[in-house]
Amino acid sequence: MIQFNLQRFIKLARWTLTVDKKYHIKSFFQNLVIFTLVFVFFTSITFTVSQQAANYLPCSITAIVAFAVTLVLGSSFMFYSMSGKHDMQRLLMLPASNQEKYLMRYASWIILLPIQLAAFFAADLIQYVFGLVVGHEQVKLVTSAVIEFCQSDMPLSYRMNFVWLFVWLHSLYAVGATFFRFRKNSWIATTLVLIVVGILLSAIAGHWQNVNMFWWNNHDYFSLLFPVLFVVNFWLSYRLFCRIQVIGKYVNA
Repeated sequence: MIQFNLQRFIKLARWTLTVDKKYHIKSFFQNLVIFTLVFVFFTSITFTVSQQAANYLPCSITAIVAFAVTLVLGSSFMFYSMSGKHDMQRLLMLPASNQEKYLMRYASWIILLPIQLAAFFAADLIQYVFGLVVGHEQVKLVTSAVIEFCQSDMPLSYRMNFVWLFVWLHSLYAVGATFFRFRKNSWIATTLVLIVVGILLSAIAGHWQNVNMFWWNNHDYFSLLFPVLFVVNFWLSYRLFCRIQVIGKYVNA
């Protein structure tokens, strides 16, 4: 079988979007409820005119953290819409190559970003209208507060370091998604492994803080090392996907 065929991949994408439709609708309303509750709580329930900026700050942080978590953990959601082994069996039996199946399952998390963004704007509009209804004279959109928050004076090199770090973690969660057979909870197992490894490395390295600051302050090392690790991790994730098992072991290896 040819590893990648565009027409076959388009059919697979249509099938996947149809099957995952309920999951995406559920994700939208979950994000809408969470954003709305947080925004209304801080901008109206605990609203004080004298501390307006402080009221919108936690809303901005909540939104930024939510999107950051989705970006970092997104690769671990490849099989999140699958409810059990029968869904996995159906995926493995589809008339498509492993490469096409892997690319489609990975791409499925990207759909969560516009869904989350739509829920954010809808919740922002709700809190804005609610603020006007209850009579807040200086009510504003959380979107504007997020823009102001992002316009901080953090050096560009530090921002790029964060980007590379997020990209690297994203690739690690892709490995975890295909290594662990917990399906929906693979991100939990991956996070626990990362925490344990981090603790062990901290205990082993006597000058860990100095080493950490050396790497953090030298953007060139991040630029060279992390793209390589990113490619290696995704290669490993794909190889594990090709060996995926429906029953039997706790991990795919």
